[in-house]
Amino acid sequence: MKRFLTGCTILLILYVVAYDLKIGTLPQTQPVNAEIQTNDKNHTYNYKSYEAGPGDTLISIVEELNTHGGYTISSMIKDFTTLNPGVNPENIQLGKTYKFPLYKKAGR
Repeated sequence: MKRFLTGCTILLILYVVAYDLKIGTLPQTQPVNAEIQTNDKNHTYNYKSYEAGPGDTLISIVEELNTHGGYTISSMIKDFTTLNPGVNPENIQLGKTYKFPLYKKAGR
């Protein structure tokens, strides 16, 4: 009886792993593409709503959205926390949509 239960448990684990790898358990959705401006007391923020994917970090997403540069890590963190109150940039979660700052090209 012990061998039977062990065999069933192993088969169940293999099935779950195969299902997760083949079909997945997280819903696949397309990122939201919306550019919006919001006003702060002293600053107007341009931002784009973006759904975090696997391996995404604040820096990787901001660099993807702003290919020309013109920002620093401290400004990214400050602007992200302003646009997403109560969200720590180190705790971006897969599948959730956040507002990421857009920066103008230097010299404009």
